Amino acid sequence: MGRAVPAGCRMLHAGLCAVSAVALVAVGAPTAEAGARGCNGPTCISVVGSGLRVETISASTTWNGDSTGHIHIWGGGTDRDSATGFWGYHQEFTGPVHRDLANRAVLCAEGWEHTGGGLQSRGSACADARF
Repeated sequence: MGRAVPAGCRMLHAGLCAVSAVALVAVGAPTAEAGARGCNGPTCISVVGSGLRVETISASTTWNGDSTGHIHIWGGGTDRDSATGFWGYHQEFTGPVHRDLANRAVLCAEGWEHTGGGLQSRGSACADARF
């Protein structure tokens, strides 16, 4: 008789199931460029690193999130403001971190629009470093 086929593969040919299992093992390994990315309102954050090791924090705006102002990034020992200027789609402000952080250390980016009456938040996006 043939070998036992796992329950999840009973509908598939046994050879195809074995190839799929090998592909999942090969693809499932984390890459060196693992990190976090997300947006809140028109402000986005991107964290480059792996596990608790963080290399950089970058902030940008979403599509149609253009504004004149500055971007503030903080967390993980970084606390920086960009120059004041026009921030359009695909423009990034990046700050170096280059160190291991505590588990669940919070990293944030906040966009600030400069208006005639002062500053207006354009949203803050945060990510945390974790195992």
